[in-house]
Amino acid sequence: MVKISMTYHLSEEIKKSIQESLVLRQKILLSLLPPKVELRMRWEADLQRIFWGLSIAETPISKPDMTKLLASPQKKRLNQFEKEIINYKKTLNFIKEEWLASPKIVTPNSLLDLYNLACRPVFGSSTASFKAKRKDMKQFLSYLQTGKEHPLIQAGISQIEIIKLSPFDNGSARVARLFTYLMLYKYGFDCRGLLVLEEYYRKDIVGLREAVRKVDEEKNLTAWLEYFTKGIFIQLQKAFEEIESPKFKTDLSASFWKLNSRQKLILSHLENPELKITNKDVQKMFTVAQITASRSLSKLASLGLILSHGKGRSVFYTRA
Repeated sequence: MVKISMTYHLSEEIKKSIQESLVLRQKILLSLLPPKVELRMRWEADLQRIFWGLSIAETPISKPDMTKLLASPQKKRLNQFEKEIINYKKTLNFIKEEWLASPKIVTPNSLLDLYNLACRPVFGSSTASFKAKRKDMKQFLSYLQTGKEHPLIQAGISQIEIIKLSPFDNGSARVARLFTYLMLYKYGFDCRGLLVLEEYYRKDIVGLREAVRKVDEEKNLTAWLEYFTKGIFIQLQKAFEEIESPKFKTDLSASFWKLNSRQKLILSHLENPELKITNKDVQKMFTVAQITASRSLSKLASLGLILSHGKGRSVFYTRA
């Protein structure tokens, strides 16, 4: 079994990247953004995460096709690549809903949740492999959360540790990247959902592989954490530049962002965080057919305004 040391040196490069990232995070959080603009930026950030994340795995997708799939009510029959896109988006939604500023303790089951959402529908079960690595995962997660490491350091360590442990037969690296967001969101480093780390990895794939290789070679995490924290800074800088740019655009037409009266009323109904809504509820509220209710809910979910829970007939929605 591959094991790695969690030893690292807090180099000047790491310190600088963390400090600069903290400054950018504050600027992003304090930036004044009209709600509609922020909504579009978050949607575009999710799109970029999925596109670059699947590109790392050499998944043959085009951004226009991906945009069309995510913007439209889901088809009943999806091919493998379409499933990967939908599942990546569902996992990002899950992280936002379950882990943003969450006091919960991160456990191996937290990792398994991500695999089941993002990878299992495509790669199948990986129970035996996960069970074999569970003890090691529990040990490093427990150690990580009882220490005093900066949240960015915790996120970086968790990602490389999962990559090296490889707890699943397929998709371990994808889950490791998603787990990074879980850790960042848990400690409030979501940065309004605008951080896109996958782009940094894919555009510097040689640097990514070299940083991973050095962990084995040096038995030390310093080089990896220098690479990782630099990526945080670069991508936060890009997000802030987009906030400041008056030319921000998405690949979707302006009409996509408009809500009809029915959709606005659904959102108003869900303003109470204790409430939820189902397709049948929408049918009764507005005296519409099942397909019409489904389109309204799918549109709101695509925009990231509501979150879906459950499967099949048990699906219900809450406000995002």
